[in-house]
Amino acid sequence: MLIIILLVIAIAVAGYFLWKRGDQDGDGDVDLKDLKISAEEITEDIKEGVEGAVDTVEEKVENTVQWAKDVADEIKDVIDVIRKKPTKSNLNKLTKSQLVQAAQADHNVELDENLKKSTLVNKVYSLYN
Repeated sequence: MLIIILLVIAIAVAGYFLWKRGDQDGDGDVDLKDLKISAEEITEDIKEGVEGAVDTVEEKVENTVQWAKDVADEIKDVIDVIRKKPTKSNLNKLTKSQLVQAAQADHNVELDENLKKSTLVNKVYSLYN
């Protein structure tokens, strides 16, 4: 008998707490207003979560785009260096004074213009390679 009374009291207490938890607007009963309030709270929580996720994704996309631009710039720089690297045939097309000026401008090396052109070409070529 005592067990049955304790069981009834436990069920009554649990029911009371569940009923109070379900009563969102404080009017003492669980009705459509309470369901609407609960649904609005859930909707707000979901919106906040989605907005946070969208912000995170946008930031990661921006970082990825910036990274891709940086990589493209580095590749462009490497290609420019490869294209601008002089060959001996290109250097042979220059005059002796142009070879001396190129060595001075690009490497701060002074060469004697009285040297043979083939020697100047080899010296300038060695500066770039």
